[in-house]
Amino acid sequence: MTEAKTQHVPWSTLTKEGHLSRVLLLCFGVWLYAADSTLVATVMPVAVEDIGGLPYLSWTYTLYQLGSVVAGAIAGLMVIRTGIAKAQIVAGIIYIIGCALSGYAPDMTTMIFGRLLQGMGGGGLVSIAFIGASTLFPKKLWVRLIAVISGVWGVSSLCGPLIGGYFVAAGNWRMAFWAFAAQGLVAVLVAPPLLRRKFQTQKEQTQAMPLARLALLGVAVLAICQAGVVINTGIAAVLCLSGVVLLLFFFKLDADSENRIFPRGILNPRTVSGSGLLMISSLFMATISLTVYGPLLMYIIFGAEPLIAGYIIALESLGWTIVAISTSGVREHIEPRLIRLGALFVSISMVGLIYAMPSGPLWLIALLATLMGMGFGMSWTFVSKRIIANVPETERTQASGSIPTFLRVAMALGSALSGIIANFSGFSEASSVAVARNVAFWSFAAFVPLMFVGLFFAWRVSRE
Repeated sequence: MTEAKTQHVPWSTLTKEGHLSRVLLLCFGVWLYAADSTLVATVMPVAVEDIGGLPYLSWTYTLYQLGSVVAGAIAGLMVIRTGIAKAQIVAGIIYIIGCALSGYAPDMTTMIFGRLLQGMGGGGLVSIAFIGASTLFPKKLWVRLIAVISGVWGVSSLCGPLIGGYFVAAGNWRMAFWAFAAQGLVAVLVAPPLLRRKFQTQKEQTQAMPLARLALLGVAVLAICQAGVVINTGIAAVLCLSGVVLLLFFFKLDADSENRIFPRGILNPRTVSGSGLLMISSLFMATISLTVYGPLLMYIIFGAEPLIAGYIIALESLGWTIVAISTSGVREHIEPRLIRLGALFVSISMVGLIYAMPSGPLWLIALLATLMGMGFGMSWTFVSKRIIANVPETERTQASGSIPTFLRVAMALGSALSGIIANFSGFSEASSVAVARNVAFWSFAAFVPLMFVGLFFAWRVSRE
């Protein structure tokens, strides 16, 4: 049977071959992370009124991202050393403790530590979901599974603020965190019977964990995240540049190590896997301004209510989810066309936002946001499959876990660059319409070079 035929499988295969329960468990881990990451948008403003600590509010976001990147990066080695079931249990327990601390938090210090643990546990669960998709199931199902994971991520991100808003409206913001702690317990209890599988080799299992390299990665990500919230443009630029240099140093050390966190040459632009990661990283960095500053810009420039602006941003996730699911059944010879078309959709939407975000109308911004999501949806799944399939089988576990990790690093770096651009323009909630329009233009125009980098690598990764 040809590869093209094995790729064309119906959704019913997940049920007929007994895969559904494991798929649901892996997706449940994605739900916990994605919904929790957006939950704080509605919960934290009320929490700060209760426990104080407004000057340290940014750390609840920064350390959450830091924890998710570091834990997501090490998830592959954890799976190799302990098996996927035990790795899921460890990540789930860390997540539960983090949720419990956040729900209990009498002060901002406890809340920050709880958010760090939530990020670590949730980041591990997401990476484990990608690892499980490529190691627990036959290759013919990879595209379907990655599409489902992408869909769950999009829907979960939409639900997070609504769930947080529900508990805030009920007058008990703490219960939002306790509710997710209870769900984390489910992910831990059902992991042993559903995710049993041994990973080798013994050599990798007996090697020490690369704690020094993890610390270096953590410092690099922390510097990049802080660059996005520091008001002083000079300090922010130094932090961002320092973080990038440390990140490159980390990749160099990791590539030369015997117990690598990521597959050797994972960012090599001459390989399919390297081209794929560079493509999705470049396009995510180039477009993250829509999520970071889109709602505030629409409020200042057009007077859009926060709910309306939030729904417009949500259209990107909706477009991503629908297209990812609907295109996951195409035959393999169609995949290169969808990768290229997806990159073009993202680029067209980004160029359109350079003009639409400063001057409107809102319906055009909504249309471009939807188009952007559709572009990611029709390309992400197939690029992810190629990243995983084009590394040695012995490194497939690390390659799978690297996809969401690189996504989060790209988002952090893109957010930092967006913050530097906005702060350099003197942007704030009290900014005039003229200042906001200037920021709206440069928040997208400044990333055009990255857009072309993404297009270039889209053509490279889509070659047969």
